[in-house]
Formats: sequence, structure tokens, C-alpha cells
Amino acid sequence: MPDTPRRLLGVEAIEDLVRDCWVRARTPAQQGDFRRPDRELPVIALLGRHGSGKTSLLRHLAHRASTAPQAGHDFAAGALRPHEVVARLAFRLSLTPKGPRFPRLTHGLVAVDPDLRLDVASPDRARRELEKRMREARARGAGLVADALSEGVGLLNDLGVIPVPGAGLMAALLLRGLGPRLLNASSRAGLEWYGGDRGQPALDALVALNERSRSEQPADMHRVDRLLCEAFLADLRAAYRRPGGAGRERNCLVVLDNIDRGGGARFLALLLEVRESLIQREGGGCDPLLAVATSSTARAVPGPFDPGPAGLRISDAHRASYADWRSGVPQSPADASWWWYAVQLPDLTAGQVSRLAAAIDPQLPEATPLVHRLTYGHPWSVLRMQRAAARMIDQPDADERLRGILDSGPVGPESTATRSAAGGRLTLRQESLRYLLQDMEAEQLAALATCAASRDIESAVNSTLLTGFPDRIRETLLEETAGRLWLVPSLTEDAGTRGGRGCGYLPTDGRTAHPQPLPEALVLQPWLWLLLLRELADRGPDGPYPDWDAAHQRLHDWHAGREGHQLSALSHQLSLGQVESVVAHLEDGLSSLPTEAWLYELYAVTAAPMRDPVDASVSASHRADRLARRLAPEAFRRHRALALLVTALWLAVDPRNRLPSARPDLNFTISASFRDLALHTPDANGAVLRSEAARYESHPI
Repeated sequence: MPDTPRRLLGVEAIEDLVRDCWVRARTPAQQGDFRRPDRELPVIALLGRHGSGKTSLLRHLAHRASTAPQAGHDFAAGALRPHEVVARLAFRLSLTPKGPRFPRLTHGLVAVDPDLRLDVASPDRARRELEKRMREARARGAGLVADALSEGVGLLNDLGVIPVPGAGLMAALLLRGLGPRLLNASSRAGLEWYGGDRGQPALDALVALNERSRSEQPADMHRVDRLLCEAFLADLRAAYRRPGGAGRERNCLVVLDNIDRGGGARFLALLLEVRESLIQREGGGCDPLLAVATSSTARAVPGPFDPGPAGLRISDAHRASYADWRSGVPQSPADASWWWYAVQLPDLTAGQVSRLAAAIDPQLPEATPLVHRLTYGHPWSVLRMQRAAARMIDQPDADERLRGILDSGPVGPESTATRSAAGGRLTLRQESLRYLLQDMEAEQLAALATCAASRDIESAVNSTLLTGFPDRIRETLLEETAGRLWLVPSLTEDAGTRGGRGCGYLPTDGRTAHPQPLPEALVLQPWLWLLLLRELADRGPDGPYPDWDAAHQRLHDWHAGREGHQLSALSHQLSLGQVESVVAHLEDGLSSLPTEAWLYELYAVTAAPMRDPVDASVSASHRADRLARRLAPEAFRRHRALALLVTALWLAVDPRNRLPSARPDLNFTISASFRDLALHTPDANGAVLRSEAARYESHPI
């Protein structure tokens, strides 16, 4: 018996959304009431980066709907034509007791069987051969062999990851288990549908369909796919209109994984095109098919449009609902994009990371602050990091080991995924980057690693940073990264991001706000940013792409030549190791800026990337002292507290330098430096500096 799929954390609103769409109203409602049984059903597109739990969530949703008609398909398993996909979905939907039957689709599948080659030059012979094949399909469908085969394949074919029989045998399977009277009635209705208002007898229409199915012309292939998708939806509409029809209290649920691959997005676009056509032609509301799809990129979803770089309106998982989707539907839609409802899967909160840790090792929740602040809750990365931390947490030198966690070997059995191109064992950092950007081409990845030098990717692509890369890369990298969901709003830099208490407390307007704050911008998700920065730091000066110094120098020069970009220029100076000049600038600011504005500047500048952020062999506080002495000797001699504060806050950006989590080693250095400044800087607001020092101090209860 299959295991119950694991339930993800933080997706309750998505579960409620799917259930709300899945359950049909018992009685017809008043006009305008969205609870009517045949109300419009969105295509729910669950978007998530690689490793966000998309497939696990689909399996969980399918398991919850297992008592009603439901089916699944994984487009990553291989490319199929749309009519081949609906054949597999119909097969799975029909396995449910009292599940819908598909007589229209079945006749179409018989006609497009690759083994059936009708002679259109001899119409009578073609019709007789077609009728013979239909009788054979009905006979096979009534046999015990077909029953046994359908049961076995049904148990195995969860998301379409194994081959399912071809069109001819599929047609027989869709007819299995029907009694003679029902079989004849169903067959007659399915055949007559191909005549109807199509202007020719049904058998002649199917003979023509057989001829087109052998054509490799795109127009013929599209007509075949469209007609069989239409037959699929027409069968579903008929099944739910029939008195006592299949599963009238629940819509049919199909879960479609990886629609960004194998033609998945094109399949759904065609299905929606057919849905709208049937509604206009037949009336009676929407068909009873609820599609829940997943994608690793927003670019697979054709709408609705949003002016952001991803080009798609994406809803937050915590507010996902049918009402939220309806509120975004225009009064007079211009196209079919309004059917789509894109929802991004959430990352894990610190509390959820702690719950997962407790299930692995009772001591592991102690590492939650480190794991969560490194990964920012990315589910796959959290689990990999927790398994690595579990090997270290109970060791005497746990803090030292945890500081070097990204350079440890990956957890789990060795495979090609855990080995580098040179054959060596990948580190956890290298394995993570390979997994997260697994389908990105090498030159795109090199450009993205170069852009990691910049605070925001928009400045990176607008500056001279990517000089030397092909125009194609420079023109598409921003949209490509946004489409992959790796751009997020910038963090608020203050004590909360450096191991202290409080977040968002620095003023953004008024007399004490900074006169030239950093612009609001989308930035790389911090976990990916950290991994890409290590790639940039590993480059040599003679390689084909800019190394650390070249990248930061280009960005510094670009920002320095623009009005209002002083903080960005200073941060690149710091990344280049020019601590002396940065401290000198901040020293001047202590007397020329309101102290609250100066704090904003201090945190903004010290958020700069560091080439080698962690040295596991020494404590972070000792390293802060070393850096200040080596990189700013004059400032250290003349204004030691400020020089130490700059290097300590610079190191504190990386959570590996904020260990032990309960009382970070750097906090004492930061607090003491703030108090020293309050005492010896008469032009500054000492009360504000002392208050900032207190944010880094622990107070026993």
C-alpha cells in the first residue's frame, strides 16, 4: 500500500483553496453567486523554486482527493502530445468507482491509433475497418485481462511517471467494466458527437481524423489535439449533467507537475481554449475539471500580466483563496489569461525549521537560527543543512564545525549529483548551488555569479558589470532570474540582521531619516546570493569572467559617477577591502548627520559582501580585531571603537559569524563599540548610540 504523502508546513491556505474549488455546491445558486455547481474553476499554478516542495504538495493534494475522481501527470517524465495527456488523465479519472466514462474520447483514440491506417480513397472500406476496430475495443474492454491491467497500471501510474498503453489499448481500457446495454448506449453517444453539427457523418469525421493523425503538418497535429481535448471535456460535462452522474459533489481533480517542461504550459493553454469554446457553444457554465499545476518558473504561466520583471501577477500563499482569484478577474477579459491563478509556495519560518529539526535530532533545534538565517527557509536547503548540522551539534567543537558547515561534504549516498566535473566530492555549498540552478546554462550562471557583486540585480545589468557577456545574456538575465522566483524585496538592514534585537526601527522619513537612502529594489534571495558570492570569490584574475576585485571596482566606479549613489559606492569600497576610507567617511558622518541617519548609513554600508566571510579557525570577535588592525591601521590607532564596529558589523552579516546562537560572540564587540562611541563622540546623540548598544546585550530574566 502506498505511503501517505508528507504534508508540507505553511500551505494551509493553499489546501483550503483547492478544497474550496474541488467541492461542488449541492444545489444551484442564484445568478452571480460564485458557489453555483458549474462556477468557473481557475487553473491553480503553484510556483516554487527547485526544492520548494511542489511535487510533495501535489501528492498530498491528490491523496486528500483519492475518494473522488483524480488523476496526475508529470510533464518532466517526457514530452507527450496534448491528446496523449488527456488519454492518460481520462484513464486515471475513470479508475475511481463510479468515475466518469469517456465515450467521445474513446472513439477518437481508436481513430488515431498509430496501427490503424484507413484508406481514405475507399470510404466504404475505411468505415468498415473503423467499425471493426471499435468493436474490437469494446470486446477488449469487456475482458478480464483489460480489468486486471487497468487495476495494476492504476496503482502504479501516480503522476504519469510510467508508460501507459498506446491509443488503441487505452481506448479499450476506458471502456472496461461497462455492461452490454450501457456499453452500447455510451458507444452510440460517443460516436454521434463526431457528427452532430460538424457537417459530415460521424464515421466520415473519424476517418478524416485518422488521416490527419498521420500527418506531421503542425496545423493537422493541432486539429487532432484540439478535437480530442474537446472530446475529453465534453465527456466530463456530459458525465456531470447526467442524473446520478459521477462524483457530483466533487469536481475532477488533476494534478500536473512541472508544466514548465514537456509542453505542459501549451497543454493547459489548449485545454483552456477548448473550455471557453465549449462554454460559448453549449452554455451551462464551466466543465468540472480542477487543474492544479506546478512550475519552477513564472514564465510557464501565461497570465495575468504584472508590470514587474517576472511579468506575472503572483499571489502570496497565505492569502490564496477563490475570492482572491475572482477579485483579479477583469469584467471583460481580453484573453484566456484570467483563468490562471499563480500562487507562490512559501518558505519555512524559523518555528517550522525548528519543528523539522526536532524530528531529526533532539539537540538540532539549537541550530535553527543558523539554518534559517543561512537558507531563509528554503525547504530543500533546510533539510540538507539540518542533516549536516546533526553530525556536528553534539561535538565539543560544535561552533567551529558549524561555522564551516557549507564547506562540509553533502549528506547522503554518493552519486553523480554529489561529484564535481573533476570527479571530486562536492561541498554542501557546491551541491546546493548545482541543485538550485540545475537547468541554467553555464553562461547565464556565470553572469548571475558576476551580478552577485551588486546589492541589486537591476544596477548590475544597467551598469558596465556585464561588459564582455553576450547581449542576449545582458538583456534577459533580470527577467530570467525573476521568472525563476529568485528575486525578493531587499532586507531592512539594522540590528535585526546582525544578531541584535529589533527590525525596521530606523526612520525612513522626517528630520532624522537619511537624506539619500538606498532605493527600494529587488535583490537576490539571500541564500542564493551567498552561494553565488562564493563562486565569484573563487574566480582568478586571469579567467574569462570578472573576478571579485574587477566586479566590485566596476560597480564602484559606476555608482560613484551617479548622484545619490554614495552608499552603494561606499559598500563596494568595503568589499574591496578599503576599510580605512570607509571608516573615515563614517567618522565624518557622526558629526554631520542625525545619529539615526548615521546608523542607517552604517548598516547599509557594512551590508557589503565580504570575499572571505568566515574563518572557522578563529572566533569572529578576534577576526574583527585582526581585520581592523590590518585593513585600517590608521583608523584603528586614532578611532579604534569605530574601526572595530565597522569590521564587526561587516562580519555579522553572515550568520555563521553569529555563533553561538544564544549569545553571539560578536555581540559584545558591537555593543562595547557603540557604548564607546556614545561616550567619546560629543557631536553624536549618545542616547541613540547607547540604545543601539543595548540591542546587542542579553539581559537575564
